Amino acid sequence: MILYLLACPADPKDTADTSGPVDTADTSEPPDTADTSTDRTCDDVVAEFVAETDEIRACAQASDCGIELTGTSCGCTRNWVARADADTTEFYALLEEGSTKGCDLGTGSDCDCPVVTGYDCVDQVCTWAYPEPYSAYPACESGTGLATQVDSLALDGDALDVGVSYGGGCAEHFFATCWPAQAFGAFHPVQASLDLSHWSDEPETCDGWSSEVITVDLEPLKQAYIDVYGGSGTIIVNLGGYSVEYSF
Repeated sequence: MILYLLACPADPKDTADTSGPVDTADTSEPPDTADTSTDRTCDDVVAEFVAETDEIRACAQASDCGIELTGTSCGCTRNWVARADADTTEFYALLEEGSTKGCDLGTGSDCDCPVVTGYDCVDQVCTWAYPEPYSAYPACESGTGLATQVDSLALDGDALDVGVSYGGGCAEHFFATCWPAQAFGAFHPVQASLDLSHWSDEPETCDGWSSEVITVDLEPLKQAYIDVYGGSGTIIVNLGGYSVEYSF
């Protein structure tokens, strides 16, 4: 007897080719690496900046103060001042962030550099110690009172002869010297920009145009210079668009 062995076909479901590459794709969600710092608004930055500024500038006495916060003003001795032991790292980081975002951090001031004698603590806030007196003349504003046109300046020792013109002429007119900035401009030589206050005690009834020469005493300005700088010196005196060099 001859036996025949019949090979049974493999089950179709077992014929899948498993030799192919394994699918290793990562279907998990990627971590969120977005920079959330861009979500900070100017309100956020300003609030932190104000709090940090208040912290590093707080003082009890002048000896507590001693760090100039550069970049807080266009005038060198108008920059803010911090305590001598303050850590300014966070302050400058916030200052840079605010500048980048265009935030109004409340910095800025007059762009002059008045002479200082050190640091001071005023109302429990560190600042500069500005010397006295700066009251050589009143701090009246430019153009106080009646309009005045300055026509000329002429120096005569410690006196400055100022040619002026103005409307009217029937009433009696008065002039006073003003020093609006109450500080010397930090140039070489130093400068002082003066102005004139002009008024009348009675109504002006004339429509004419009057001219006269008034004399400004420069002795108070000289004394203010000596109090700050000491000794003799030179001041460029500016008034009404004109300038003279006043040496003593």
